[in-house]
Amino acid sequence: MENRKILKIPLILLMILVSFLQPLDVLGQKKSKKSKKKRPELVVEFSLSSTYDDNILKYSEKYLERFDKQQDQGRFHIDTYDDLIFSPSLEFSSTFKVIGNLRTRINAEFSQYLYLRNDIKNWNSMNIGIQQYVAKRASFKVFYSYIPDFYVRHFRDDDWVNVYGYTPETFQPYSFAKENLGLWAENTFFGNSRVRLSFNYAKYYHNQHFTEYDCNNLNYGINLYQTIHKKLKVGIGYDFTASDAKGYDQNNENKRNSDDSDASYDEDSYFVSCSWDFPFLRKLDPNLNAEFEYLKRYYTTTNYLELDREHAGRVDENLRIGLNYNLKFSKSLKGSVFYNYMLRNSDTSAEINKVYLSNEKDYRQGQFGIELIYNFKI
Repeated sequence: MENRKILKIPLILLMILVSFLQPLDVLGQKKSKKSKKKRPELVVEFSLSSTYDDNILKYSEKYLERFDKQQDQGRFHIDTYDDLIFSPSLEFSSTFKVIGNLRTRINAEFSQYLYLRNDIKNWNSMNIGIQQYVAKRASFKVFYSYIPDFYVRHFRDDDWVNVYGYTPETFQPYSFAKENLGLWAENTFFGNSRVRLSFNYAKYYHNQHFTEYDCNNLNYGINLYQTIHKKLKVGIGYDFTASDAKGYDQNNENKRNSDDSDASYDEDSYFVSCSWDFPFLRKLDPNLNAEFEYLKRYYTTTNYLELDREHAGRVDENLRIGLNYNLKFSKSLKGSVFYNYMLRNSDTSAEINKVYLSNEKDYRQGQFGIELIYNFKI
């Protein structure tokens, strides 16, 4: 799977990193007798999770049945449609002060997702970030994340179909690389009401068979977190995403004269969360987090139905539910048990296309797992 050359980390982000990292060394080497400032500590956090996923490729019932019957030769490149996923993650972070008594925190993280039976799905991610406090309870963060290669599944390449017909060879891997540059700012009002505003700019680069799906995504969000009681916190939020897909794959084409799919869309996302610290088992500091998210995506292509059955007039409804039960075994060791449920229903304004679209795009997915997190300071 070949992905096109990815943009480098923006120079301005590197300059900020360098400017923040340099004082770390200076503070550690030059201690004045009058100052009792300590060298900033480096916090290392290692986590390991194990997750059972019952539908790793988000297949509809139609394709789960075809997989069981060994149909569609060339489509399926997995041994099982469920799997056990191991995910190690390593994060380095440090907090120090370069602007008076205001804290500055930097972090860098690398994560892997390794599938026990289907290594075609293995992927990894990395991110770096800088958080700057401007007051005791007000801060902003700039961050960058990168996924080098993420396999979705095999689809037919229409360009190959025109040459080879509907043969197994026309199924090609659909994968992408993704980079995201984000910013959020938050402040606490009235003692216990925290508001966060966020912005993300993401670029997707698909492999050579599906470059028409390359896209730029803009995301804006607002979240409110409210403390109801010292043991109970709730959150609500709204995000809007606008995705502008390339929509063509030839040098002499554009969106208007292309015969390729246009996957551009607008999406509304609504978020509700609850965090409850249990009154019992106090030594383990038990906590239950529950999250609910509803997303509605409107595909905005102007292509005719005959040209783009997967996107013309399409509207998706997505539901995501997450539950986390967390325990703190010691100052350095934490653990959690979690469950995630995802659901997508695809509909369209074109009556004659409803059954086809539902069979292609609807899916249900459940995940259950455990995670251990260990941290120490250097």
